[in-house]
Amino acid sequence: MTVKATSASALAARIETVLNSLLGLILAVITVSLIYQVFGRYVLGRAPGWSEEVARMMIVWLTMLGAGACLRGGTHIAVTFLVNALPGGLRNAVLWIRDFAILMAVGVLGWAGVRYAELNAAQDSPALEIPMSIAYSSLPIGAALVALQLALSRIGGERPTTDPVEW
Repeated sequence: MTVKATSASALAARIETVLNSLLGLILAVITVSLIYQVFGRYVLGRAPGWSEEVARMMIVWLTMLGAGACLRGGTHIAVTFLVNALPGGLRNAVLWIRDFAILMAVGVLGWAGVRYAELNAAQDSPALEIPMSIAYSSLPIGAALVALQLALSRIGGERPTTDPVEW
């Protein structure tokens, strides 16, 4: 492994570690927010308006950041039966085509996300009264993280995953 490959792989691992920590924090915020929502509704008799909105925005961020975190470890849902049945050279070609398709898809997602964030920058969320561009910016940021993790993993010499993760 070259120095370039080792440092790319190490950077991808560090990004994944930071993302996993951030995802844990987001999951905790969602949990506390929803518990408070239920407590307010059934115990206090008045549900706070902000807690549902916080949870909704955090779920969007959880999804988009989680896509980047899952990519490197191969934990996205995949049907690998046909790919695994292919001979080595053809399998690698199919996996490179898959990686290219992923890059194209996240490119479109990132482009559309930037447009949505710009379009909704002047609109405030109803309960939190923060710009809706904060929620929509999760799209280009998540897309960039997926592309970055994919590129760093391949530059780092990590083989594209073909086998489903065993739990």
